[in-house]
Amino acid sequence: MACVCNRDDCVLCEGRLFNGLASNQVCRVRGLIASVSYPARTMLFRERAPADRLFILKSGCVKLTTALADGREQILRLALPGQMFGFESLDESSYPYSACALTEANVCAVRHRDMMQILEKDPGVSLRMIRMLNGELERSRALIRDLGLKSSTERMASFILSLMPLQHGLAGDFALPLTRKEISEMLGLTVETVSRAMTGFQRAGIIRASRGRIHVLDTARLKALAEGTPPCAAVTWHDGAAPAESGVSAYDCKTGTG
Repeated sequence: MACVCNRDDCVLCEGRLFNGLASNQVCRVRGLIASVSYPARTMLFRERAPADRLFILKSGCVKLTTALADGREQILRLALPGQMFGFESLDESSYPYSACALTEANVCAVRHRDMMQILEKDPGVSLRMIRMLNGELERSRALIRDLGLKSSTERMASFILSLMPLQHGLAGDFALPLTRKEISEMLGLTVETVSRAMTGFQRAGIIRASRGRIHVLDTARLKALAEGTPPCAAVTWHDGAAPAESGVSAYDCKTGTG
């Protein structure tokens, strides 16, 4: 059965969620999806606002945050293309966090009640939704682990890797939509520490950073740093020692001490 709904611009139908479904199933789903664009720095929804939709990001970057009554804000995570947000409020009357477009963002939005009908009728969609939610849960676990166990250098390396598009491990160029202050708040670091780590990565030839963008030059060494590999194994400094301002501590390969 050929698909005749002609909604090829929807990320859900391009295979990120509904890949492999029969064409008649896809057509039924497509009629429930709205494609919406948001300019940079626009709020998609605010914490505690009435919740009625979930979103899957087609392009751009969206910041998910929660705030205290005194105005202090914590970044929970960044939503990147292909990722979902707003699903946590499926059984709640309000959103548990705010969503703000850091760049121009294109999303596919589905009403909660429509999504529930889809999940009840189509086991294939339900399984793909479970896989997507598992991915979101794993990213949340990774951030908690990083905050509790990793050094500042390891956190920064992990953060940069989390922003990389899916390129099968290849180095690449991509947007860095957060300010260094926002990065520091997300990772529980000071702005100065974030700056030192970025400078160290650049001097080591691991990344090249310009205003609003990062180019990863050596993915393997960046992964090694993120995983806690001794800097002497992960980074080859030109003068044999890490610069003091790099955020990467000196390490003795023979004794195993920093």
